[in-house]
Amino acid sequence: MDKFSPSKVKRTLGISYLGCCDSSPKLVKSLTHKNVLTYGLYLAPRDLSGYNVCSNSDNCCKYCLNGSGRNKIELLTYKEGGPIQQSRIKKTKLFFEDKDTFMQLLIHEIRQAKNKADAANMKFAVRLNCTSDISPEEFTLMGVNILQFCESIQFYDYTKVYEHTKLSEKYSNYDVTYSYSGENWEICEELLKKGYRVAVVFENVLPEEFRGYPVIDANQYDARFLDEGGLICGLTYKKVANDYVNGKYQRPETTFVTRQEEAVSSCEAK
Repeated sequence: MDKFSPSKVKRTLGISYLGCCDSSPKLVKSLTHKNVLTYGLYLAPRDLSGYNVCSNSDNCCKYCLNGSGRNKIELLTYKEGGPIQQSRIKKTKLFFEDKDTFMQLLIHEIRQAKNKADAANMKFAVRLNCTSDISPEEFTLMGVNILQFCESIQFYDYTKVYEHTKLSEKYSNYDVTYSYSGENWEICEELLKKGYRVAVVFENVLPEEFRGYPVIDANQYDARFLDEGGLICGLTYKKVANDYVNGKYQRPETTFVTRQEEAVSSCEAK
């Protein structure tokens, strides 16, 4: 059997890396404000690759952060997306079509990043789902999942899949923040009462409270596992490529973005 070669795999696939620690300004903020070096994995969201990686994304797929940052410029420039989009599609296809190779490369890169963090006296964390919502138990190699392979490493995610929240009780190195869709408040409140955090996207200004729960500014850093439970992680909406029609910004029509008027009324109703 040929020895696994990360550089050969990346060269054959036509990608520079599988995941990295400096591709997202928000992940970098965790390092700046909390001394946490974060390895993040960006896959092609929803079913862009032909494989659905976000099962509960009906009301947010159009406004996914996949279309923000540098990729927003590429998506507005190229009809089928530019190099970033195509790279994410390749990585997603690799996950489903050759998981052993995907996992070997993933573990290799995580270990490299962990060594970098240790050498610089930084904390270290991994976010597998920056633009996806796949259970970490699906990231397997030889029947062992990634949380088991890397038991000493902190993993975390945001999720809209209720079943994924139970994994944070099963694995001590996995932390999850549930996401409010605008239509799942009963589940959100159930989880808040159990001590989970819930992420809520607000259109503009973050309120001090939402539906009776305190709101923290989750824009400051991404390392949610450092936050206490039972609170709202407030995020302000980031404009994406799909918000622009003929070059003009259109207010997103989706329930997962909480309007200013709803945020205010929720505070007044306490």
